[in-house]
Amino acid sequence: MVEVSSVKAVKALGSAIELQSVVRSYNWDDGFEIPRAIADHPCCDLAVALELFSLSDGVSVYTGEVQLNGHNREHVEFCQLMSARLLSGHYKPGAAEFKSDLSAVQMYKLRKQGVPELYTQRHK
Repeated sequence: MVEVSSVKAVKALGSAIELQSVVRSYNWDDGFEIPRAIADHPCCDLAVALELFSLSDGVSVYTGEVQLNGHNREHVEFCQLMSARLLSGHYKPGAAEFKSDLSAVQMYKLRKQGVPELYTQRHK
């Protein structure tokens, strides 16, 4: 597990696997500066981006369940950025792997709500 505490440390990482390790161990109560640095990193691949989107609860923002208010601006803006980048094909498949932890029923319900399958499928 790779732990970093600064944007500078994120920029020094050299692979999608290292970025994904940081994402998985990140304390989301610490804000979105580190996740944004990961999302902007040249090694950030599709799986890492999906992990960021999933762990930041991007689907709730996408579906409108979470709405912008004075307390969650950074969260909503991050999720909107990730959603736009993911849907535009900004991130390409790479070395990291993403497997959604959603059940088949949850995935079905999300598809019925119009959530793109990209957000719920396994990617390598």
